[in-house]
Amino acid sequence: MVRYINIFFILLVVVGAAAVYDMKLAAKKSASHVAELQREIDAEREAIRHLKAEWSMLNQPERLQRLVERYNEYLQLQPLDVHQIVSPEELPARPVMLEPIGGEDPLGGYAGSSSVIR
Repeated sequence: MVRYINIFFILLVVVGAAAVYDMKLAAKKSASHVAELQREIDAEREAIRHLKAEWSMLNQPERLQRLVERYNEYLQLQPLDVHQIVSPEELPARPVMLEPIGGEDPLGGYAGSSSVIR
C-alpha cells in the first residue's frame, strides 16, 4: 500500500515538474515577444522622430520662399487676401441632383449615385 502511495506521489511530482517547466517556457516565450514588440515600438518612435524632423526641415519658411520664387511662373501663386477666408455658413450649398430628361441616367447620376435629392 505504501509503495503505491510513493509511486503516486512520484508521478505527481513528475507531472508538477513538467507543468512548471511548461509555464517557464511560456513565460520565456512571452518575455521574448514583449521584448520584440518593444524593439518594434522603439523603431517606430525613431521613424516618427525622423519624419517629424524631415517635415520640419521641408516646411522652413526660407526654403518655401525660395521654391515659390523659383516656380512662381508655373504656379502663379498670389498672397492670401483676408476676404478669401469665409465661414462655413458662407460656403455654397451642395449641388442638387435632378432627374435626367428622357429616362434613366446610365452613369447613375451625380458622382455615381442613383438616388435623387430634392
